[in-house]
Amino acid sequence: MAAERPQPKIRAIDCPNCGGAVQLRGMGTSLSAACPSCLSILDVSDKRVEVLQRFGKKTERFKPKIPLGSRGKFDGQPYEAIGFQRRTIVADGTEYSWDEYVLYNPFRGFRYLSEYAGHWNDILPVTALPAADNSMGHAAVSYERQKYKLFQTSNPKTTFVLGEFPWRVLLNDQVTARDFVNPPYSLASETDENETTWSKAQYISGKDVWAAFQLKDSPPPANGVYSNQPNPHGSTKPLWGLMGAFTILLLLTMIITSIMATGETAFQSRYYFIPGSGEPSFVTPVFDLKGGETNVEVEIKTDMQNDWMYLGLALINEQTGTAYDFGKEVSYYTGSDSDGNWTEGDRADSVSIGGVQGGKYYLRIEPEMEKTLGTGVFNAKRVNYEIKLRRDVAVIWPYFVVWPFLLIPPLWAMIRRYGFESKRWAESDPSGIAESEDEDDD
Repeated sequence: MAAERPQPKIRAIDCPNCGGAVQLRGMGTSLSAACPSCLSILDVSDKRVEVLQRFGKKTERFKPKIPLGSRGKFDGQPYEAIGFQRRTIVADGTEYSWDEYVLYNPFRGFRYLSEYAGHWNDILPVTALPAADNSMGHAAVSYERQKYKLFQTSNPKTTFVLGEFPWRVLLNDQVTARDFVNPPYSLASETDENETTWSKAQYISGKDVWAAFQLKDSPPPANGVYSNQPNPHGSTKPLWGLMGAFTILLLLTMIITSIMATGETAFQSRYYFIPGSGEPSFVTPVFDLKGGETNVEVEIKTDMQNDWMYLGLALINEQTGTAYDFGKEVSYYTGSDSDGNWTEGDRADSVSIGGVQGGKYYLRIEPEMEKTLGTGVFNAKRVNYEIKLRRDVAVIWPYFVVWPFLLIPPLWAMIRRYGFESKRWAESDPSGIAESEDEDDD
């Protein structure tokens, strides 16, 4: 039978300042503790308990959200909350405070929790010293093959303590802290006059903390964006990858349909038009549109110069009388001015209609132009034009209309992600120092 691990024992002492009972749960590993009655800080490193710090005036009390003595599981191991401290900085004249908890497991040592505005972090001491890494033009460190960007430099001060600690804690203790982030992780260094310590934190939700300690009430809601809070909008790489895949599919579809389109010329003829020379409308000989339902393109070419012409067109099925009415205006102007030669319009254009059934058809053509005033028939203007009708013509413009819509999901995701990151870094102060409070408690 495997030997059972000894259970943590609680050591009770009397406060030398007020005589109140102080419970120690650190099994001899704690160096200091705060009396819950008078808040005096005691040296508990040996059996001779001494007062490290007394308070001559009433100190504001803060109630830990996680009661000291509570036990919770982290990484599958039980830890007990044995210490609580509040730390404060002042930035731009505003106080910012957060809470830190000391958790203890007699077989695995200490770990810590921090909470600010409903944002929680699970903190462990680092096992190796992070290396400076300024390769991307800003202050950063590398640790375990990950890069952490400097978020803030500050001077936090301890403003309230309760319970016990594995270091000699004192009220108004102040350090220089540097926070580096790589969400959901962060690295922090704290430097005092004696040493620099490093720790690594992982962002966790208040819901997970409450579940770990099996607390009955609800955790405080998270407000704002925290320095190492994971971006809830996730990475945009999958959306860009999906957009790329659909782009390739769209391109292949366009190429295949273009190759498969026959573009067969079913009718082609040349004509001329003189405005005011008689009835302008006429019909073409009958021609055959082979195959099933497809599209039809009518191409118009002219020798027009500084003029316009409108062609009213109708594609009529000889057997059924079904007519497809459409039209096209062609205009072309050229000239010169102070900026040089210029042109407007084109002598050629085309128009397409879809869903035309196969069969025998003819075109009704009705040209229209503005008649030149004061000219006779023999010297009136004349426009030569050519009509070419093709069936099953490759149409690629819809693909270019559809493609921009593929950009909407990844771009929208980028905007949302960037908005969240902007809020995160708006709270940073990597180049400056957020100061602690100046007032001391005596």
